[in-house]
Amino acid sequence: MLTDTKVRIVSYIKTNGQAKVKDLATHLALGNVAIHRQLKKLVAAGQLAKVGTPPKVFYVLANRTLSSPSLPANALLDNYFAYVDPTGHLNTGLAGFRIWLKNVGKVEQEQSLLKRYALDRTEANSLFNSAGLIDATVNIGRTFNNEMNLDRVFYLDFYSLPTFGKTRLGTSVLYAKQSENQEMIRQLAGEAQSKLTPLITDLGIEAVGFLPHSILRKVQFLKEFADRLNLTLPKIELIKAYPGEIRVAQKTLGRLEERIQNARETIFVNNNKTRFKRVLLIDDAVGSAATLNETARKLKNMGIAQEVYGFAIVGSLKGFEVIREV
Repeated sequence: MLTDTKVRIVSYIKTNGQAKVKDLATHLALGNVAIHRQLKKLVAAGQLAKVGTPPKVFYVLANRTLSSPSLPANALLDNYFAYVDPTGHLNTGLAGFRIWLKNVGKVEQEQSLLKRYALDRTEANSLFNSAGLIDATVNIGRTFNNEMNLDRVFYLDFYSLPTFGKTRLGTSVLYAKQSENQEMIRQLAGEAQSKLTPLITDLGIEAVGFLPHSILRKVQFLKEFADRLNLTLPKIELIKAYPGEIRVAQKTLGRLEERIQNARETIFVNNNKTRFKRVLLIDDAVGSAATLNETARKLKNMGIAQEVYGFAIVGSLKGFEVIREV
């Protein structure tokens, strides 16, 4: 049986197509706790569906959920899509999607591509765990087999999706680094902190290490990111030093063996006296995970850490098994 509050919630979503808790709280003049309680009941009853992950969660009618790729695209685009146009403007959501369509010459395919995006993004979201993170441990373990030195690895999101390119977080990481944009780094740190803090607690992490960059910039992304996170744990100082005169970035190396050699011979631990049981290594973007894995190997071989975990803002989708219903 629908109460008056439930009726008004459903009516609002029917009219607007989607709603966040704060939208409903404002519209109904009720507190967030009361709204959450009613939404939980409506979702359990199969009348509404919850879309997205905190802090960006939307509610839609159940017959417009992610199982139907025709209409959830708005909420998914708001959460996960971003496009930087040739003039440097960051465009998000449906408006950004339409600018992307125009610039790639696919305006006439809007409806079919919206459906495809909803399906692809939903499949990607199915790989999130209950904490809202992507556990890439098994996938990376297949790459390194017996040479796997990381105990577990997590991403906030994938770097890119087929057809649609970089995700919102992937876009933010790329352009925050390239343009040395401190405001974008601040926003990324805020978003990461909501997932990092409980992860550190759950894993019993005792120290962290931020991987060093290959390319020198005035604003070093991970240094600024670390400052913004302001974690209170001890930090293991990792430095990048090249035996040759040319600094070679990991992304320029095509073969896994080359990436492993690059990480093994150019990353060093500056403070190696303190011992920890569990250490978390933090990177901005992970492809092969060679840098994370080789750094974990060094920390274990030097007796600095018994267990080493990895965390990245974004990581590669390659190798993840995604099951598509027929």
